[in-house]
Amino acid sequence: MKQIIAFLLVICSITVHAKDKNLVLRYTFYSSNADEIIKDDTGNGYNGELKNHAYIDQMGDFSILNLGYSNGYVDMGEKVGTLINSLKDFSISSYVCINAEANLNDNGHFIWSFSNSNDIMKDQNGCMFFSARTQGFSISKTDYRAESGISVNSPLQKKIWKHVVYTQTGNTAKIYVDGAVIADGEITINPKDLGKTLFNFIGRSPYGADAYFKGLISDFRIYKKALSENEIAPLHADLEVMNNAYADYLLKPVQHVTNGNPLFSHKHTADPAAFVYDDTFYIYAGQDVGDGSYYNMPNWVVFSSKDLETWEEHAVPLSVSDFSWAKGNTAWAAQVIERNGKFYWYISTEHASIHGKSIGVAVSDSPTGPFVDARGSALITNDMTTEYTGISWDDIDPTVWIDDDGQAYIFWGNTQCYYAKLKDNMIELDSEIMPVTLPNFTEAPWIHKRGDWYYLSYASLWPEKTCYAMSKDINGPWEYKGILNELAGNCNTNHQAIVEFKNNWYFVYHNGGLYNGGSYLRSVCIDYLFYNTDHTIKKIQMTSEGVSKVE
Repeated sequence: MKQIIAFLLVICSITVHAKDKNLVLRYTFYSSNADEIIKDDTGNGYNGELKNHAYIDQMGDFSILNLGYSNGYVDMGEKVGTLINSLKDFSISSYVCINAEANLNDNGHFIWSFSNSNDIMKDQNGCMFFSARTQGFSISKTDYRAESGISVNSPLQKKIWKHVVYTQTGNTAKIYVDGAVIADGEITINPKDLGKTLFNFIGRSPYGADAYFKGLISDFRIYKKALSENEIAPLHADLEVMNNAYADYLLKPVQHVTNGNPLFSHKHTADPAAFVYDDTFYIYAGQDVGDGSYYNMPNWVVFSSKDLETWEEHAVPLSVSDFSWAKGNTAWAAQVIERNGKFYWYISTEHASIHGKSIGVAVSDSPTGPFVDARGSALITNDMTTEYTGISWDDIDPTVWIDDDGQAYIFWGNTQCYYAKLKDNMIELDSEIMPVTLPNFTEAPWIHKRGDWYYLSYASLWPEKTCYAMSKDINGPWEYKGILNELAGNCNTNHQAIVEFKNNWYFVYHNGGLYNGGSYLRSVCIDYLFYNTDHTIKKIQMTSEGVSKVE
């Protein structure tokens, strides 16, 4: 009944506003079809089109535009350019919510833009836009060097819905956020000066190098008049209800259907750890963000699948900020394991007060979290391994194995591989730290077992290949068996996980194969792993096709 009432309210709202002769474009995002068309609910025919994996989603009783993580946007089409060319007095209004992962230090983050080029810097023929990065409007008949605009020159707040309105009467402009004027001033250029704009976007900049808007949009409107404060007030009446619904929305799994490798095309993911539990395949990974100039990794992420084709992305279960002793955007390699109904997530990150990288452990009652720091302090710190190496980053990349007798072990390292026993509580060491001798060991150890054989795979040399060794005892000695995986495409690092799922073995890894990818913007992939008759492993064949759906 609640959904029916909400639907009727939306229909009534559309009907009422459709009668407002000054409302000339409105996207409620309640209507989208298989052709990814966004309907203009005023009936004026300014329909838009979803691009680059942008999609319509439901947030409680609200239908919203989710621009995703792969430069999603809405193309409003050339017809809207005729409307823009007709405007003198006007208002553009929308609800906006910026994702936590958006890097607002980058140029761009335009909520909307109208222009005469895909790249104004090259063509210099005019645009107007509103930036969430500056909370500002700009218009130019050429490019940024001739812009006229107003702003507060500070970004909109992340992770909360805000209502943003720009109004212009002649040369007088105002910006409202949540009904309050935050900036006003004189604008020397009018939209009519741009002519009929050809490139009209929600979520995308006309400057080719700019970052796309990362977040959510709802109820986008254009009026052919400058709305007053009293007229704006009812437009943000749903703000509190939307933010209440947003809290639940963040916990909602998002479904992705894979199309070969890389597995996930909407965001960059790295250092995968695979985990099979309750007939479900989980992938835990770090999230690469930023401009690709270095490792910028604020969060770990988790995906799950029953068939290796349809994946659910769960709410961000763990961030560096969840560890009070950690610092920076250093969500480095990690692994999850289950014991006695609890799920333990062993992570590596930068320590805030002890120089160097450290290993911590978080715990949850669910494989998808939320996870919390299980100790309140690091499990392993750099000062515990100084006798072996002179570097500050050798305590990374934990992998954990619970042996048949119930004894748990943790392996980790960079340039030197280490291991130690864990206590039954899984959050304390139960032995001294012991070195493992492996040829050309760099990092990324991973333990798995098949039959009587233990396998220790790891990244080797630089750029990294994956090598492996075998033993019939978890304590070694380990016999080196050679290269398992060659250089991962367009990526210096090579990080693997090996698990069995429904009678097949899988090799999960990352490469730099996604859009603008590379060594610092990586993407998770999966391929089959096969054994020889002598129990050694056949060399991995990396493919773009990936693996087949498991029935």
